[in-house]
Amino acid sequence: MTDYKNVFKSKYKKLEKEINKSFRLIYQLDFSGKKRHIVIDKTVIDRICKTFKKLIANPTQIIILISALVLFTIIYSFAGYYSPVKEGSFIGKAKIKEEQESMLNINAMGGNESKYFDTNNSELKFFFYKIKQGESLYTISKKLGVSMDTLISFNSIENAHTLNQDKRIIVPNIQGIIYSTKKEDTLESIAQKYKVSVEDIKDANDLTDGDVPEGTVLFLPGASLTEAERAKALGYLFFKPIYGRFTSGFGIRRDPFTGDPGYHTGIDISAPYGSPVKASKEGRVVFAGWQGGYGKCVVIKHLFGFETVYGHLSRILVSNGSWVKQGELIGRVGSTGRSTGPHLHFEVRKFGRPTNPVRLTGLGKRSRYWY
Repeated sequence: MTDYKNVFKSKYKKLEKEINKSFRLIYQLDFSGKKRHIVIDKTVIDRICKTFKKLIANPTQIIILISALVLFTIIYSFAGYYSPVKEGSFIGKAKIKEEQESMLNINAMGGNESKYFDTNNSELKFFFYKIKQGESLYTISKKLGVSMDTLISFNSIENAHTLNQDKRIIVPNIQGIIYSTKKEDTLESIAQKYKVSVEDIKDANDLTDGDVPEGTVLFLPGASLTEAERAKALGYLFFKPIYGRFTSGFGIRRDPFTGDPGYHTGIDISAPYGSPVKASKEGRVVFAGWQGGYGKCVVIKHLFGFETVYGHLSRILVSNGSWVKQGELIGRVGSTGRSTGPHLHFEVRKFGRPTNPVRLTGLGKRSRYWY
């Protein structure tokens, strides 16, 4: 009779070595692609080894061991169907947000390049891209052949200029954006806003009717961000410092005091005395005080060479050198300096030169007379 105990004992060390080798290879994986992978904790492997030692000590349990191995093989073959990441990370229907959150919690996944990236595939998939030193959103979009709008939307990027090295971002294989529906939304209004067809939205999200409850997460294939959404992520979106009556525009105008033609370097918005004035964009206060014809004035310096000027204030609520957020209260409407009545004189300068504020994203007029 064959001594099974001695046979398996002689083979055990080799088996244990192979298991440990497989364990190391599993932890070296850095990308979830079409091949299925199972990440097994080391304690599980140790437990398997100990159990194996006990089993081989009793030849009558060899059949049980073989059956267990067969069962494990079956489970392994179907593991991809139960993993939250399979075949390049498929996102099902309108569960994009949930899939993203679950995927971002899996630290073992990710990678710099992907041979599974296929823009011709109609099935929405995505992979992780690890940002390298010196890369920007623009260079990444060019390198991977996907629009910046798509990268901004899928990763909820609020500031495209603060990408961190080694951070993993989600890259889909299809151009488009993610949209979370609001209470008043319909498929028709969403399609019109983002210039896509209703049928494409339905097909991409497996929708059978036009009912989209508030908070529904949709993938809009082929869509781009609105001008305001893009400008916000890229740092070019301004907020209106005040709402009121538009009384004077930018450029050549007749001087209200002399009647002679003059160059108006900003716009004037009339509002009740003491109305709140807010920072149009985040930045550093470089001046807060009295400045000639501007009266009480605040000047804020922003990124990309921009400065905003707020003149004729009745009160200044920030100090020189302070950092202010977009929309933060900085002063009150007044009529100080060279002024004909309560209003805000608002300027935008780019690299020191005045530019027409109403042409910048977020600062356009509401109507002919109102701002």
